[in-house]
Amino acid sequence: MLWKVIALSSFVLLIVLCVLFTLNYFQMKNDETARKLVLAELLARVDSLENSISQSKGTELLLKYNLARLSLKMDMLRQKGRYLVIDRHRSHFWVREGDAIIYEGTCGVGRGKLRFLGKLYDFETPAGKFSIVEKLKNPWWFRPDWFWREKGMKVPDKFIQYPPGVTFNEAVAFYNSLSDEDKLRVRAVPGFLGKYALKIADGIYIHYGSVRRGPVSHGCIRVSEKDVETLYKLLDEGAPVYVY
Repeated sequence: MLWKVIALSSFVLLIVLCVLFTLNYFQMKNDETARKLVLAELLARVDSLENSISQSKGTELLLKYNLARLSLKMDMLRQKGRYLVIDRHRSHFWVREGDAIIYEGTCGVGRGKLRFLGKLYDFETPAGKFSIVEKLKNPWWFRPDWFWREKGMKVPDKFIQYPPGVTFNEAVAFYNSLSDEDKLRVRAVPGFLGKYALKIADGIYIHYGSVRRGPVSHGCIRVSEKDVETLYKLLDEGAPVYVY
């Protein structure tokens, strides 16, 4: 019980600091209405946390989620340009410009920790502030070793190579011409991620996925083909990405 009290006290202290910062921010803008709205929301989160702290099951996860969400929201208040927000627990994303939502959709996120053939992998989509590191057209997927281990298979000793000098479309045709058995001996797969992808961190991309709601991926953010194309067009490299 002591750890709950300590956690709650720390969280409340953080909220108080956030409130003071936010009020000071809007005071400089002379926006009394906005200040009151933000204050009301933050205080409501304190009440919500106090009500849920008595529940032993899931309390730690709730604290982490609210802490991450609140701290990122404080940073979002300073954003004036276009940015992306991803809520892992609600399987939803929003493209915002200032306070306005200009696009939104459903997404799938990482499945957490999984064990394949005795080895533990962490497939959780990381939370925090990121940015669009790179925008990719016709991305390739380079299969990690866990691709085979997840299927209970040994990683191939040798991989099938593409003919030298092939274009992307020729590589897709070559891969599709292989038998199902030979396809499992290919490391680099063209077209699997869709026509577009956005890199936000090492090994973490926003890309097309056929299943895209809830914890379904190996860490990446899965969206529809239409959504990833729209995100590619709406967001510039360097645009902030908030994940909580």
